[in-house]
Amino acid sequence: MKKFLLIISTVLILIIFTSYMVIKNKPSLIPNDSFNEEVIKKEEENQYFDDNPIVIGLYQKNKTERNLIKEYTHEFTYHQDIIELEVYYTNELNIKNSNQKELFDYYRSNYEKSNDYKIGYFISFKTNSEEFNQTILSPKDTLIFYDYLELYLYDDYHREKGEWYSHTTEEDYTKDTLLTSIKLTAGKKIDEVASEVTISAFTYHDEEDFLNNLYRGNSIYTVTIKK
Repeated sequence: MKKFLLIISTVLILIIFTSYMVIKNKPSLIPNDSFNEEVIKKEEENQYFDDNPIVIGLYQKNKTERNLIKEYTHEFTYHQDIIELEVYYTNELNIKNSNQKELFDYYRSNYEKSNDYKIGYFISFKTNSEEFNQTILSPKDTLIFYDYLELYLYDDYHREKGEWYSHTTEEDYTKDTLLTSIKLTAGKKIDEVASEVTISAFTYHDEEDFLNNLYRGNSIYTVTIKK
């Protein structure tokens, strides 16, 4: 009987040991701790939460008021202006035709820390041979499509009342520049533009508001311009 129990015990020990070795040497389907930490770190880096509260709109000025524009149709004729648009932090359909700086301040004052945000643009259109999807944060960003569409940026805010001023150049551009309006003019290759043009204005805080050079926040407004 003792011999039998000894044999049984030995067999059980061998089974347990063999099972342990198989489990120990089997590739784990669960990543180790260091791998987990790396994955979590990358996921945290890619997480993005937009707490920008600013509502933004693009407005066209006329003799009596400024109108929120969603679509606009105009002839595309070389060297002729297509449209001028102004940015305000609102989506009201019609706003006053008063001093631009004062009006901008009026709507900007509705948001805390709004001075921490800058204004950028995005333009998208197709030609007979290529497609443009360009983020515009400073004047140099408009050069890539200049032969088709000339886009001029203006800092209307940092100007004295009644002072004449031209569009903002790359040499003029600083960290304090506020691109409050744009003008779109037909370029020398305007006849090759083969689609409608979409222009978006947005407010951003820093590089975290972009992914692959594309704005990913909520503070954005888009206008479609048709021939």
